[in-house]
Amino acid sequence: MEITSIRTRQINSNNLLAIASVTLDDEIIINDIKVFFSDGVISIVYPNTERAKQLKQKNIIVNNDLHNKIKLAIIEQINQT
Repeated sequence: MEITSIRTRQINSNNLLAIASVTLDDEIIINDIKVFFSDGVISIVYPNTERAKQLKQKNIIVNNDLHNKIKLAIIEQINQT
């Protein structure tokens, strides 16, 4: 999968740096990805609805390469703005 679009909104509140939306292959959109900075490490957290939390479901990117690609693209976008 390729990242075809990325949008970020900088927040800079406590450890929350930004919120991002990523489009993959012009077909799948992941909204509300939270970007945190804590103890010198940037991490991303994928969205989770209240219903998903009740059912203990999580959004999981199975392919670690894709997760890293998304994370690096978000960081690059934040650094450009």
